Amino acid sequence: MSQNFDRQYQPRFDFGKYKGIIISIALFLLLDASVLLFNFYVSFEIADDAVGVNLAGRQRMLSQRMAKTLFVLDASRDDPIGFKTAFDELQLSKGLFDETLNAFTRGGNVRGAGNQTVTLAPVSSQAGQDSLRNATELWRSYKTAIENFAIDFQQGADYQSSLTVAVAMARVHNLAILSLMNDLTIDLEKVAASKATRLQIIQTVGISLAIINFLFIMFHFVRQLRDSDKVIEKARRETSEILETVNEGLFLIDKDLVLGEQHSARLIDVLGPQEFAGKSFHALLENIVSEKAAETASDFIELLFDPKVKEKLIGDLNPLSLVEVNIAQSNGGFLTKHLQFSFARAYQKDENDIQTISHVLVTVLDITERVKLERALNESRKHNESQLEMITGLLHTHPALLKEFLANSFDCFNRINSILRQPAKTAQSVRDKATSIFREIHNFKGEAASLKLEFFECAAHKMEDTLALLRDKRDLTGNDYLGLTVQLESLISYTQQVEHLTEKLGQFAVVSTSEPRHVSHKHITGSRRDDGWGHLDDLVQNIAMRNGKLVKFVASGLTEIDLDSQYQQKIKDICIQLLRNAVVHGIEPPRDRELSEKPLIGRIDLRLAKISESEMELTVMDDGKGLDYDAIRTKAIATGKWPEEEIESWTNKHLLGLIFQEGFSTANEISIDAGRGVGMESVMSHVLAQRGKISVSSRKGRHCRFVITLPILYANASEEIAA
Repeated sequence: MSQNFDRQYQPRFDFGKYKGIIISIALFLLLDASVLLFNFYVSFEIADDAVGVNLAGRQRMLSQRMAKTLFVLDASRDDPIGFKTAFDELQLSKGLFDETLNAFTRGGNVRGAGNQTVTLAPVSSQAGQDSLRNATELWRSYKTAIENFAIDFQQGADYQSSLTVAVAMARVHNLAILSLMNDLTIDLEKVAASKATRLQIIQTVGISLAIINFLFIMFHFVRQLRDSDKVIEKARRETSEILETVNEGLFLIDKDLVLGEQHSARLIDVLGPQEFAGKSFHALLENIVSEKAAETASDFIELLFDPKVKEKLIGDLNPLSLVEVNIAQSNGGFLTKHLQFSFARAYQKDENDIQTISHVLVTVLDITERVKLERALNESRKHNESQLEMITGLLHTHPALLKEFLANSFDCFNRINSILRQPAKTAQSVRDKATSIFREIHNFKGEAASLKLEFFECAAHKMEDTLALLRDKRDLTGNDYLGLTVQLESLISYTQQVEHLTEKLGQFAVVSTSEPRHVSHKHITGSRRDDGWGHLDDLVQNIAMRNGKLVKFVASGLTEIDLDSQYQQKIKDICIQLLRNAVVHGIEPPRDRELSEKPLIGRIDLRLAKISESEMELTVMDDGKGLDYDAIRTKAIATGKWPEEEIESWTNKHLLGLIFQEGFSTANEISIDAGRGVGMESVMSHVLAQRGKISVSSRKGRHCRFVITLPILYANASEEIAA
C-alpha cells in the first residue's frame, strides 16, 4: 500500500513550470565551464612561465658558480684533486648555462631541476630579447675562453695561460651577465604577473555573473519552493542538505539526538555498514570512541540546539574535531581510522515565519591518509632538520678538532658497549651500569659542547634523560637498557655519517693545506685556535650566552707541556666540566654583578703549569659568587639520604665533599648545562684514576678556585721507556 501511495502521489515534472530555472542553470553551467576552461588555459601558461622564471634564476646562479669555480681553479693549481673537482663543476655549469641561454633565445628542450627535461618557448617580450641578445654577445667570448682552457687541460697541454684568460673574462663579464640574467628574470616575472592579473579579472567577472544568476534564480522561484507539498518538504530538505557534498559522510540529528532517515552513501564507507536511520547519536559513538568522549559530544550537540548559545563561540569546543576510532570488521578485527566530525545548525521557519533550529547537520570526514601524511612529513622534516643541524655544526669546526672528536666519540661508544655487555649478577651492578654510562655520555656531551656541535650535544642530553630515569628506577633490570641501546645505535649511525661526510668534503683538504684562518683571540691568551685547546673559549661563550651571562676567558700554559694525546684528552674533559661549572654556578648574571659592584663581565682563568719534572698543576678560577654552602646543605636535606640533624652539624669542608658525589647538584632545574650531578663527579673520577689531588678554595661573593695536581705523562714517555 505504501508503494502504491508513493507512486500515486509522485510529482510530475512540468517543463513549462521549470523552464526559467532550467535556462538559468544552463547559463550558470555554461558560464562556469567557460571560466573553468579559461582558468586551465591561463594556469598552464603561468606554469610554463614559472618554469622560465626558475630557469632564469638558475642562469644567475650558474653565472656566479662559473666565476667562483674559475677562481677556485686559479687558486687550486697545486691541488690536483680539488682542481679536477672544480673543473668538472665548471664544465657542468658552462653546459647548463649555454643550453638554457639557447633555449631562451630560440626555444627548445633544456634540463630542469632534478635533471628532468622541460621545454622552453622563445622569449617574446622586447625587454627579454634585448637581455638575451646582450648576454649572448658577452657569453660568446666568455664561453670561448672557458672552452680553450678546457681543451688545453683535457689534452694535457699547458693550460696556465688559457686559465688566466678565462679568469680574466670572468672578472670582466660575470657581473654584466648576472645583471642581464636578473633583468631577464624580472621581465619573465612581469609577464607571469600580467597573466595572473588577467586571470583574476576573469574569475571576478565570472563569479559576479554567477552570483547575479543565482540571485535571479532564488528571487523568482523561492515562493514556489515554499508552497510545495508539506508532506515531502521534510524529506526534500534533508536530502538537499545531505547531498550538497557527496564525498563526505552526512546525516542529520534532531533535538532528541536521533539520526534522521537520510544519510550520504559515503557514511557507510566511513563508519562501516550498519543501520543509521532512527539510531541515537550516543549509540553510534559508543562502540568507536570512549564513553567519556561520547558523552561530551552529546553535551556539545545539546548546546547547538540552544538558540541562546552562539554557534561560532562554541565551535572550538568540538570534542570530535579529530578523533581516532576503531571500526569493527566482519572478520572480528578492528580497523583504526582518524575521523573529523563537524557540526552545523540547520534552520527552518515555523508557522509564524520565525527561524528555529530544526536539526544539526553532522559531517564526517575520513582523514586517516591525511594524518598519516602529516606524520610522515613531520618525521621527514625532523630528519631533514637533524641532518641540516648536523651539517651546519660542522661548518665552524676545525677539521683537526673534528677528527679528534670523532675518534674520541667512537672510543666512548666502545666503552659504553663494553659496559652494556658486562654481565650483572646483582641489582647494584645493574644500577652501576647507569652510573658508568652516565659519566661517559656526560664527558661526550661536554666535548661536543666545546666544539659547538649542537646536534651531538642535544642527542647526548636526551640519552642523559633516559639514564636519569634508569638511575631512579627501583626495580632496574637489564631489559630496561634496551631503549638506551637504540639511542646509542642512532648516535653511532649519525657519527658515522659525519665521518663519511668529512671524508667526502674536499674543502677539508683545502682548508688543511691552505693558509691559517683569521680568527679572533680576544678572550684567550697563550693558545692558538688550531692547537687543540682553542675550542674551550667557544664552550665558555656558548654556555654563557645560553645562561644570560657575560664572561671573559683567559687561558695560559695549555701548550707548554707536551702531553700524551690520550692523557691530554682526559685533561680536556676535566677542563670542560670545571669551566661549565664555573659559568653556570659561579659567574653571576650581569644585573647581579652590577648590584655587587663587580664588573659586568665575569672572568674565568684556566692555567696549566709544570711544578716539577713529574707533576703539573691545573687551576680553574672564577670571580663569581663562590660556593653557596647554605644551598648545598639545603639540597643535602632535600635528598633525604642523611638525617637533618646530622647535616646541620656538618662543617663546610664536609659539605664541600658533596659536590663531587654522583647525582648531587644545587641547580634548581635540569638544563642542557646543569642539574644532572655528573660533571663534578666525573672530574673526581678522572683525578682519582690518575692518582692526583684536588683542592677547592672559595670566598663568598668573590671567587672559587679548583687546583688539581696531576702526574705528567709526556708524549714520548713510551719511547723513553723503550730506550
